[in-house]
Amino acid sequence: MGKESKDKNNMIDGESVTIRYDGLDSADHQIDLNQLGVSLQGFARILAVCSHFSVTGQYNKQYDALSVKVYAAPVEKHNCYEVMAVIQGVAQSGQFWSGTGGALLTGLIGYIFNRRKEVEMKHLSKALEQSLGQNAENASRLMTVIEKMADGLAASARQALAPIGNSCSDISITEKKEGTTVKFDQKTKNLVMIPKTSTIEPTREYNGYIVEMDIRNGNCKIELAGSTEDQVTVSAVISDPIASLAGNSYAISMANRTAIKFLAKAEIDQDGNISRLHISDLVAPPKASST
Repeated sequence: MGKESKDKNNMIDGESVTIRYDGLDSADHQIDLNQLGVSLQGFARILAVCSHFSVTGQYNKQYDALSVKVYAAPVEKHNCYEVMAVIQGVAQSGQFWSGTGGALLTGLIGYIFNRRKEVEMKHLSKALEQSLGQNAENASRLMTVIEKMADGLAASARQALAPIGNSCSDISITEKKEGTTVKFDQKTKNLVMIPKTSTIEPTREYNGYIVEMDIRNGNCKIELAGSTEDQVTVSAVISDPIASLAGNSYAISMANRTAIKFLAKAEIDQDGNISRLHISDLVAPPKASST
């Protein structure tokens, strides 16, 4: 029995997706290898993260911790330049959705690239409602998670569309079981390439260790404790006036490698990562060393 049929209730096991490059060089069944490599790296991450969300309802940026893996497979028929990706489940994470997996997956992918377009928002909202069934009231909460996921995958989206305008004129993603397709062209690439300015989040509590610090200007680096993000060590600036005093809690944290709790506003870059923390006050000083 093939892998695809081993669990008909799991929409991820054996899910097949084609990535098709059309026009320009790809019309002659060829494509720039460097651009193809960059593009496939972007699509691999997007497919894995979106598929994990489709199974669990959760956004996880750590590629190795995802509940799915994306593999390359032979294409059934060569059309222009085409790559087949097969998504296989690697963990028992429960079935979050009630069905319509293909429509949801392509809806998520389309939104990653075209979230400024109203039609993509409607497509994704409809797929969410169909998949959630009686849990449709959670759609608003999940859209907030999806928006954060789209921010986090912005760099991968730029990678994925690298060949457009160079080796191909457009790229399409087709989910094989239900035949749902999303297509990206030069207009999509132009949209994806528009830089998104950094945003500042409201003040909240953080916990971490000071690993570098300049007491003259308050610049430092902090290792966030218990972080599940790809980026653990972040840059920060301390505006708290006690940071300039001798023997202050920030300096003690660095010297003894002891954790402190502090209040800060996070500056979020266009890829959804913390680019800088603006520290205003301590919540709890470092605990005294036991030695």
